[in-house]
This record gives sequence, structure tokens and C-alpha cells, in this order.
Amino acid sequence: MKTHFKSLLAASAVMAVTVPAMAADQELTFSHWAGPKHAMATKVYPWLNDTLSECSGGSLTVKLENGLAPPPAQYDTVRDSVADLGWIVHGYTKGKFATTKMIEMPGWPGNAEDMSVAFQMTHEKYFADAKEAKGVKVLSNFVHGPGMVNTAEEITSYKQLEGMKIRVGGGVANAVGLALGVSGVNMPAPSVYEAISSGVADGVFFPLETLHSFKIDELTKYSFANPDGMYTTSFALILSEDTYDSLSDEHKACVDSASGVEMARQIGKFWDEADKVGMEQSSAGGSKIIEASAEERAYFKEKTVGIEAEVLAEIEERGVDAQAAYEYMKSLLQ
Repeated sequence: MKTHFKSLLAASAVMAVTVPAMAADQELTFSHWAGPKHAMATKVYPWLNDTLSECSGGSLTVKLENGLAPPPAQYDTVRDSVADLGWIVHGYTKGKFATTKMIEMPGWPGNAEDMSVAFQMTHEKYFADAKEAKGVKVLSNFVHGPGMVNTAEEITSYKQLEGMKIRVGGGVANAVGLALGVSGVNMPAPSVYEAISSGVADGVFFPLETLHSFKIDELTKYSFANPDGMYTTSFALILSEDTYDSLSDEHKACVDSASGVEMARQIGKFWDEADKVGMEQSSAGGSKIIEASAEERAYFKEKTVGIEAEVLAEIEERGVDAQAAYEYMKSLLQ
């Protein structure tokens, strides 16, 4: 009996050494600021929760938290671990991000999926070394679909925008608005409905999905689109470095495997789906999309031609070979 008991103790000791401990359950708070209808709440958050939960056997999950901070404060909210993760608009954090402006420039073809993948691939190859995001782990970069001008009054020419009060939103969109002669109004996306309804703005630079998710189609019945690409807005899904460091190796592996180019691809797909919903819903309500003529597209290109050089020069100042990055991004989107 004594020998048998000693054998059991020895076996238990071996098992304690060789069997890995299961990771403790952990729930990550996801800071969301764009309303319940937005694709980041209805599509991206559930997908991320399901992905991490499946990878971890249910021990790592995500909980959506609304209204933790206004949109421009989202970066600090995650960096300071008020929330574990969230999504930011690079243009809302003025002066911090320059490399992200490359994907926002006019003239890029493609939908949100195409551009998001090209953006993330270029980030990994060229931009990450600039270390613009400090205190957070960038899980992936992405963009919304093609940006348009949405107005209450019908426009058929970019020339009609001169002097109009248009919400432009930050980043390269500001430069596009300036080049077109609009009277730019800057504010976070959730404030646009009130701005237009109160007359502070006559219209907005927005993609199709916002017409539904922010109810803008109630106010703007006309969308002026440029097939050559007018602008887009860059975003990132970020995780607090402190939170990441606190994760078990198992949970870190799950986060890492969900991040990067494939995350950009998946989020881009969700935004493209949201654009389709926005188009369907706004069309049902009487909204109209007007495509810029060849003459108007040429005029737009002429007015915005200087933006590329300005953006590349700004990126170069961050220690990045901006021309090489540009050529690489271009090769991915051609």
C-alpha cells in the first residue's frame, strides 16, 4: 500500500508539471461610439467575440461597451485601459498619424475590402516601423468604402460645392474639401445629423453605409459619387498594451491569430456589406446617387492633384520611404 501510494504521488507530480494550466476566463471590453446600427457593433464585434471565444475554448470573450468616451478620445481610452480595445479614426487624433493618410488619398480604386487589405499589407511592410501608435497594439488597419458628397440639394458638378458648408471629417478629406473650395466643418461622425438638421452644415463627406447607420438619408437625398475614388477614411482596431501583456500565452496567441491582414479583409467585407444596406435603405427612402461625368472626374483630379505630394512628404518625415510605400500600395490596388 505504501509503495502504491508513493507511485500515485509521483504520477500526480508528473501530471502537475506536464499538463498545462487552462487559461483563466477573461472578458475584454470593446469601446464602441457609432450607434447600435453601425457595422462595427452589428458585425465586427460579434465576429471578434466568436473568433476569440472559439480559439480559446470560451475562455476569452468580448463585451461591447457604448459611450465610454467621445470619438476623438477613443485612442486615449484604450491606451489608458479604460477599455481593453476599440476602434479609432486616425484623423480624429490630429498630428499623431501621418502614414495612415496614404490610403485616404483621392484616386484609389476599390471597395473597403480591397483597400483595407492593401492598407494593412503596406502598414506591415513600411508603416509599422514608424511606431506612430504608442501604448496600444494595432490589431489591424482598415477603411470604409468609397467616400461621396451627400447633400440636401442636388448637385451635378464639383463646382457647385464652392462655398458650401460641408462636414469633411479629418485626415485627407480636409485637404480634398479645401481643394474643392468647400467651407469645411469638422466634427465627429455622430454629430453630423444634428449639424445638417440645424443648418450648421449643408452636406457631408460620407460613404454609403452612414446614410443608414447615422440616419443621414433623412436629411440628404443626393449623393455625388466619383468612380475614380474621391477619398476614404482610415481606422484601426487597437488593444491596450497593458491588457495584451496581462493575457495568458494562450490568449495572446488567439489575439495574434485573429489580427493582421485577414482581420482587415474581414472588417472590409463587413463595411462593404454595410454600404449595400445603406444604398438599399436610402434608395427606398427616395435618395439618389449621381455619378460624376468624365468632365467632372477630370476637374476633380485637376483640383486635387497636389494632395499626393503633400501626403508623401509628410510620411517621409516619419522616417518611411514614402515613394516605395506608395508604389507598393499602388501595385496592390491596380
